[in-house]
Amino acid sequence: MLSANVIVGIASVVMIVFVVVGRVPGLSWPTVIIRCALIGAVALILAVTLFPIPIDARSWRFHRPFSNLHLSPFATIRTQLAFGLRHSEAREVVGNVALFVPLGFLLPAAARACRRPWVALSAAAGLSVLIEAVQGLLPSHATDVDDVILNTAGAVLGFFAFSLISWTVRRGTAPEPDTLREPAASSAG
Repeated sequence: MLSANVIVGIASVVMIVFVVVGRVPGLSWPTVIIRCALIGAVALILAVTLFPIPIDARSWRFHRPFSNLHLSPFATIRTQLAFGLRHSEAREVVGNVALFVPLGFLLPAAARACRRPWVALSAAAGLSVLIEAVQGLLPSHATDVDDVILNTAGAVLGFFAFSLISWTVRRGTAPEPDTLREPAASSAG
């Protein structure tokens, strides 16, 4: 089996080096750090969802791609939540949401174009669909439309958190109404 830690770690370091070395002149270091965090978040998502990848021939011999499809929206979620949040399958619901919260937060922080909700959420949903498609090709993995729904919901929560924080910061830097100067009183009095 390929080790997720090794592969994702090496890929993350390589991507972070490219971001830092290929830094655009004038790009602030906080932006570089946020982009590196975004790379780390995507690497974590890939590590959790795609690994381990079996490399032995026995796993692949009888595998039929997309043989484990779940395409009924909310069917898996209902089944998992039926046992309560103490059951391990129900915890998977929370995990699928939580996994994409950092992505929803970091995308608009890393790129101005992703500050439009439809852009950030399309990118997150697209990554989730890509992951589910790859999982359909791998033995011992399942493709489930509910994972896409939950992952996108997590990205929505992250985007909402970013929007709330950036609104609070912008509001905090605006001058208070009572600190604005009053217009000069007329002397016609």
